[in-house]
Amino acid sequence: MYLDGVFVMSSRRISALLGVLCMLIPMLTGTITMSSQDDTPTGKEPGDIWSEEYATEYFPWGGNDRIQFKEYHDYFTMRDRMLQLAEQNPNIMSFHEGLNGGENIRGQETTAETYEGWHYKHSSPWMKITGGGEALEGVDGGECNDFVGDCGNYADIPDIQLVGNHHAREWMSYEVPMFFLETIAHYYGTAGIDNDGDGLYDEDGWDGIDNDGDCLSLIASIQDSNGDGIACGPGDLGVDEDFSEQLITDLVNTREIYLIPMLNVDGNRYDREEFCGEDGWNCDGPGWRKNLRCNRYLECETPLPDVDPEVDEGCDGVDLNRNYQFEWGAPLGATGPLFPGFCYADGPNNDVYNGPPNENDDDGDCPEKGYVAALCINEDHVDGRDNDADGEMDEDWWGGNTEPETRFIQDITEMNDDNGDGSSDFKATLTWHAYSNLVLYPWGHCTNCETTDHDQLVFHGNVMAEMTSYENMQSSDLYPTTGDYCDWQYGVHESYCYTIEIGGNQDGFHPTPDRIDHIAVRNLGVPFHMIQIADDPRERANIGIQQSEQSQWIVSAENLTIPESGPIPITMCIDPNFPFTNDENYTHVMWRTAKPTRQQSDFGPKEWVAEDWMMTGFQETGENCTLNNNETGDLIVANVPVPEEFSGKLHYKSMLGTRSGAFPFSYPAPGVYEEINVAYRAPYGNSALAFLLFCIVAGTVWGSLGIAIKKMNESDTDEPTIVGALD
Repeated sequence: MYLDGVFVMSSRRISALLGVLCMLIPMLTGTITMSSQDDTPTGKEPGDIWSEEYATEYFPWGGNDRIQFKEYHDYFTMRDRMLQLAEQNPNIMSFHEGLNGGENIRGQETTAETYEGWHYKHSSPWMKITGGGEALEGVDGGECNDFVGDCGNYADIPDIQLVGNHHAREWMSYEVPMFFLETIAHYYGTAGIDNDGDGLYDEDGWDGIDNDGDCLSLIASIQDSNGDGIACGPGDLGVDEDFSEQLITDLVNTREIYLIPMLNVDGNRYDREEFCGEDGWNCDGPGWRKNLRCNRYLECETPLPDVDPEVDEGCDGVDLNRNYQFEWGAPLGATGPLFPGFCYADGPNNDVYNGPPNENDDDGDCPEKGYVAALCINEDHVDGRDNDADGEMDEDWWGGNTEPETRFIQDITEMNDDNGDGSSDFKATLTWHAYSNLVLYPWGHCTNCETTDHDQLVFHGNVMAEMTSYENMQSSDLYPTTGDYCDWQYGVHESYCYTIEIGGNQDGFHPTPDRIDHIAVRNLGVPFHMIQIADDPRERANIGIQQSEQSQWIVSAENLTIPESGPIPITMCIDPNFPFTNDENYTHVMWRTAKPTRQQSDFGPKEWVAEDWMMTGFQETGENCTLNNNETGDLIVANVPVPEEFSGKLHYKSMLGTRSGAFPFSYPAPGVYEEINVAYRAPYGNSALAFLLFCIVAGTVWGSLGIAIKKMNESDTDEPTIVGALD
């Protein structure tokens, strides 16, 4: 209603309007709130859960951009860094270049110059890494190999060979091994480090999975930090970032590692300095692939002097990964020569030229066969068969291992025989290449064919493929190759060999520098897996296929019962299919005690001093147990002799070995141990004796006190009284 021209509402209408507003306000605010929530991304920022160093991908060993893998090494900076790391870690690392030479296992005489590149005259730099077994004799202990030039050789320690940069333009193929080397140098001898600064440690090892869920807790838009299109996949922040440092130490101590980051020094220098340049990612083409062998017949294959020492880019060079002496020369994925030294100038497949043939009578049977070349030269090339039916195999090779670089691999492989059984010690080998995001295993020289270890090779390939989100496949399924490194290692030396094609199509042969660290981190777990299986990759694969390793368990700290007296029993449930050995040196519980420091108080941080690890062997109990797969297992026990008067923490883990020598299989996980608090268990003595002791102590104390009081009273009685006054 209006009153004197003013609209006036009745109290009833005002009340009704207020009621409507009261209902609308929550709806309006709710709508606004919901809209705000929909627009605000959920999840955490990297700085909310990790240290600044980890969140910004700054590696703990410090250094410049090159050492931080934000910039490429070249041959000179890589060599200098390898020397520096060897000087800083003399107990586990020794630096070498090429080999000393001498008479090799084939009866050939070589010198150090044999292994120098044709053009720049560099030998391939490499690092020997080992802790030297249980005695920790290190890389300078053990036996010395005069031909190879290294010490630290132990008959009972498995060896592994890791090779990068067969192909010059594949720059990441030496950055990944250098990243692996930095990791060992920094973390060896350490344990329990919180790598990402989230307050936990050893919670996320190499398996390609975000085990602790920290990556998955991030804002969705930043979960793919390495830009490979996979959210929280291998190489992303928060995935496989908190590995066990103790595992690294254990592997170095129980293996001899031969790391050759840059095999093709000649080719790499040429690609960086001449062919593509330092900014190879801007190269007009894919880059230089081969070494720098001179293939011009008149200038290189005759006694005439080379009037043009410059590289002929349309003619020179050999593909090192087609030059190995197994199925060499077959026309699959390689270019064979029509005549010795013949130049395929600008011809098809020149990039995969496999080198000149061998026209020698290697087995010396020409005199008895009438010097007929077809009968006595190249009649039994290296293919694992007795082609000439003379009772010997592969004794007259057709070609291969003609280059300084492949001769180096041949001799470092065949002259490494610590146990004297006449065969190579490398049961496992790995070579890095780029690019395709693949894990490749033999065979490469044939299609629709399988090795006798096909299932076992597939098993380990799958493990590494899961670590990296790469595809695992037989090499020839990509394309057939002949004379390649892995076919030679497996075909001639029965070494489980893998080729890792690192980097995807977006990276190419020369990824931009901002991609170096991402690719390196993604591939870090692969060499450590290969090192772990180097003792017996076939048996480890069989155990993995049967899943017996995963079904077994050691008693957890939560389920461990500490008896009132005597040793503490640590039990394990063993799969009947697991071929463990009863040898205490290989099958045992490792344990140690830890006590608080004297300086520790209830108001300060808890700091514990751990004793050295000790070993106690297992015994069979004859009892059964339930495995993790709910099958029936066999219970074994190690009675750990922890003193009854001890009070503090007990750390324990088990190490298992097999009857064929594979060691260690670690529980609860590689590099991890259980921890339990142990209370003082020793009795305080016999009650009667304790009461008697109490009486003696009490009588002594109270009797002495009574005597003292009596003496004091006597003293007070005898003392004269002095009375005086002041004048």
